[in-house]
Amino acid sequence: MPAKPVPKKAATARTKAPAAVSKRDRILDAAQQLFAQGGFDGVSMRDIAAQAGVGLPLIVYHFETKQNLYRALFERFRTLLDARLTALHAPVAPGVDPLEHIVRALVLPVLQAQGGEAGVAYAKLVAREVSDPREAERGIVAEYFDPFAVEFVHAIRTVLPRQDPDYAHWAYLYAVGALVMSVFDRRIERISEGQTHAGDLKNKAEYLVRFIVAGMRAGLERA
Repeated sequence: MPAKPVPKKAATARTKAPAAVSKRDRILDAAQQLFAQGGFDGVSMRDIAAQAGVGLPLIVYHFETKQNLYRALFERFRTLLDARLTALHAPVAPGVDPLEHIVRALVLPVLQAQGGEAGVAYAKLVAREVSDPREAERGIVAEYFDPFAVEFVHAIRTVLPRQDPDYAHWAYLYAVGALVMSVFDRRIERISEGQTHAGDLKNKAEYLVRFIVAGMRAGLERA
């Protein structure tokens, strides 16, 4: 006897059912949003528990301390750093300015991630951490971003070999400063009287790349 076909309604319900979000991921999502808004010292574990809709003991079970939870957010986005390094080490396309290739590798993966809410929150989280006077106590920038920075500084020195030895380091930090501040971009809609929109990531990326490349070259000419 042939098997009965699955009713269409039941099949549709199964295929459209969203994947369940684990409580651990809910905690991380809530922590990311809150830390992005208030920084490490401005958010408590109880705040995160309330935002995630879980009990405080569950956060302690998964992460033990606020510091561990905070660090887990940066580990969660390690793939973004890897994507930037992959772009950096990719062959430079024929006719492409090698310095522009480097800057695009630094900038584009970050701005592409800002197309989603999680990416924006992560960018703001990074901006707060790198500008926090107490960041050295946590060691997150040193662990996750300093080795990454060394790779980019080396690449800049390779394509601009005649600069002062310190120049590539400052050029990298100034580039990061422009990138970091680009996430706090809602003001552009006010000063442009609505003519420029913060969500226009394509134009924003092109303007930022050109700005950073031009700045690096202009500074080199004056060195």
